[in-house]
Amino acid sequence: MQEEGREYITPEIEKRQHRRARLVAQVQCEALGREGIMVTRDVSVGGMFVSTKNPFPQDCDVALSFRLRAGDPPLSCRGKIVYAIPGMGMGIEFAGLNEEGRQVLQKFVDEAD
Repeated sequence: MQEEGREYITPEIEKRQHRRARLVAQVQCEALGREGIMVTRDVSVGGMFVSTKNPFPQDCDVALSFRLRAGDPPLSCRGKIVYAIPGMGMGIEFAGLNEEGRQVLQKFVDEAD
């Protein structure tokens, strides 16, 4: 959409391919011999953002386990750190998420506000 004399530009920094849903939940992360319980901020079928003061380095492989809702079975998969912001957190791209897990995530995101 364009108004006369105005151009709307999508910032090039936005590279997400999947719709996100807010998710504040614990996630168990394991990489580089370190293991910890961290907290998610949002999730999509492609990945999640995890809040942590000491993120793993970019391009690091990580093992993940988390629940979308209390009482749900945990979703477990591998991931890759696509960006890390010291003092804030890290963006993790899912890898090896099975089809059932992908469908559960898609349903969760679709039902989110």
